[in-house]
Amino acid sequence: MTNDELLNASHRGASARGDELNHNLQCSNLGIGVWKFICHSGFVIRIFLALILTSSLVFANVDINGYYENNLVAVVKRGGGGIIGDLNKVRLRIDYEPHESVLLHLEPQYELLVASETNFIADASGLDQLVWDRAYFKFYFPQADLTVGQQQIAWGTGYIWNPTDVLNPFTLSFAVSEEDEEDAQAIRVEVPLGEASGLDGFILTNKPWEETTKAIKAKTNFENYDLSVSYVDLGGGGFQLGFDTSGELWEFGVRSEIAIIAPVGVNRYIKSVWGGNYTFENGWGIELEYFFNGLGEKKKEDYDWTNYLAGNINQFGMDYVFLSLNKTLDELTSIRFSYLANADDYSYIFYPAYTRNIFEHVDLSLEAMITGGPAGSEYMPTDAQDPSGLIGSKIVFVKVQYNF
Repeated sequence: MTNDELLNASHRGASARGDELNHNLQCSNLGIGVWKFICHSGFVIRIFLALILTSSLVFANVDINGYYENNLVAVVKRGGGGIIGDLNKVRLRIDYEPHESVLLHLEPQYELLVASETNFIADASGLDQLVWDRAYFKFYFPQADLTVGQQQIAWGTGYIWNPTDVLNPFTLSFAVSEEDEEDAQAIRVEVPLGEASGLDGFILTNKPWEETTKAIKAKTNFENYDLSVSYVDLGGGGFQLGFDTSGELWEFGVRSEIAIIAPVGVNRYIKSVWGGNYTFENGWGIELEYFFNGLGEKKKEDYDWTNYLAGNINQFGMDYVFLSLNKTLDELTSIRFSYLANADDYSYIFYPAYTRNIFEHVDLSLEAMITGGPAGSEYMPTDAQDPSGLIGSKIVFVKVQYNF
């Protein structure tokens, strides 16, 4: 389970994450949960330490790092009442090179959530068990790189929205880390064609050939801009055609993505994102994005809550905006204020965050998610639309991470 799943539960409820989440919850009450964590995490940590020591002695070309994270969570539900939880996670990153042209990459993790309510996240993944989140071989050839296994594939230039990315088209990037995004079981080939050009293609391996996703992208650079065009076979006859750009206009960073999507049995539609960023002389940075969802609705009365709660769609509206202000206060401290809004129904997510390095290798983060909007809107539904009372909840996070 990830921070992303906790956030998702508050504005989508105890439902599947669609293209981002989908597993069973194994929560404990506070008394039993604490004892389970002491027993299980101690056992797993000993295994990890033994693995580190053994690898150091036996394999000189093994690189191991990772972190332990404790995340205290307080939830105030939309209709009243609250939940307190404590999420503990240990994650390793292991790189082993048996040959100069071969890399084995593994990212095992162990998580345990101790909560005052046992069913507030029904789609939490990998709780109370050792999960191999990423596991792949990468082969380096003179003409291309080949990656086989469970891996991250991230296409597009957007910060929140990536219409050209069929695996992670929407992520609360201001609240979650890169490793919390959905990974793919795939075969990927990357072919460099000069310093800034190349081909990138992948095939998902979890379905029969006729039904699986197959994608290819060509990228290049022209003056101050990176450009790419992509084609995705969605399986079963559907397809997607995408374009994306990123670069600099005067002193502003600019980016865009456009995807023409043609699923089977549905009329073609367009999704696009337009964004930019700028850092002022006083150190404040600003991020802006506008997202157009051609499959969305203009009126909240037309929202399909059944498919939304089932995870079949990500967002209801047609027009969204994102604004973020950030500043590094000193070498150890940074702050960020993020605002995401459905411009059609006026609902929003406000996410302030404070991060400080309190000791060597130890970071403290104080974060909150505050939602609002009219009754029946995307981030503030009625009790009939969301009987769980979780969408529209207010959440506070106190996170401590030790990196090793």
